[in-house]
Amino acid sequence: MNLDTSLQVLLHDIAQKQKKGLPFIMASLFIWVVITIITLLPLDIMIKNIGVLSCGALLFPVSILCAKIVNVNLFYKDNPLINGLLIATNNQILYLLICIVLLMKAPMWVLPAYAIIYGAHLLPYSFFYQSKSYRYSSLFICVAIVISIIFFRLNIIFIPLIVELGVVYLFFMLNREMKS
Repeated sequence: MNLDTSLQVLLHDIAQKQKKGLPFIMASLFIWVVITIITLLPLDIMIKNIGVLSCGALLFPVSILCAKIVNVNLFYKDNPLINGLLIATNNQILYLLICIVLLMKAPMWVLPAYAIIYGAHLLPYSFFYQSKSYRYSSLFICVAIVISIIFFRLNIIFIPLIVELGVVYLFFMLNREMKS
């Protein structure tokens, strides 16, 4: 068996066993709805920002519940590429340092930066799950946020809605990919 074939077998195994990351996408959809609600509340910007950044702590527990719903073992370790998935997931934590700096220096930019970081972190999953849907969602979220801020000067409330749109698209496309 050549290297390309072995890699393809391992990637196919991850995509099948992890259902292309569907539990995390389901959890992300829930989290971005919570972020939208926080954004709509009549709170001080610092309280909103802390609430938004705290939502990331919900990812793992909500993903565990979603994994039970779609029958995925999140703790599957029989594939050596699982470590790559963990690195792709955890790299987002380092990027959150940008949001912490913005929290102190430019609070209005925390939500857009957080949303762009979230969108960008989806890109590696395009490789791991062999799914162009992750690539399209990642690009849509990042580019739509930048364009909406620069050219349309949209209100900050539209940021989580753009992310939700990208995540809903990804959810439906992953379901479609798994059926084919």
